[in-house]
Amino acid sequence: MDEKHTAMREAAEDIYFGQVVLIWARWFVILATAILAFWSSDTAGKLSARIPILIILLGMNFFLHYRTLMDRPANSKVLIASSLIDLAVIGVIIATWQGHGLSSPYFVLLYPVLFAFALVFPPRLTAVYTLLALGAYLVICLLTGPSLVHAANAKMFVERLITLGAVAGLGAYYWRIQRARRREAIHRASGTRSLI
Repeated sequence: MDEKHTAMREAAEDIYFGQVVLIWARWFVILATAILAFWSSDTAGKLSARIPILIILLGMNFFLHYRTLMDRPANSKVLIASSLIDLAVIGVIIATWQGHGLSSPYFVLLYPVLFAFALVFPPRLTAVYTLLALGAYLVICLLTGPSLVHAANAKMFVERLITLGAVAGLGAYYWRIQRARRREAIHRASGTRSLI
């Protein structure tokens, strides 16, 4: 019973303290997206078509940031849903903005999202989220942009998949290190209390 309670408490603490990481990673994505939207839009029509994507990201992040500031943090379901919306929005950006699919430079927006998710959620959930992100990127690249049949394109695509997966793996590894440190600190604290 005590181990189950401890595991539930650790998961709750990961969500409580970790959502700040997700919020700041999303602010980075919003800033980068805004800069790229203004920079790459050569007409007012293109810019006005890209603004709704920014509004979605801003609205979602303002909501989560407000809840955190008011000391009413979101639960894990809300954070997972917001992270899935991040993937969907970034997928739309990769598929529709300048240089579609594999030619799109906007795939870099996936890095902070994957890393932040890996820092907050357990490795198994991170693996599912990462596979979903990589699968979505694969589908987008197959449906739009240059063919992956050419050796140069296939090599570039595989390199991107490897680096995206590695970023998520590093985040999950750091999550495990922090979890082990926290457990060791709790164990030491309970040991010193029992001696007193």
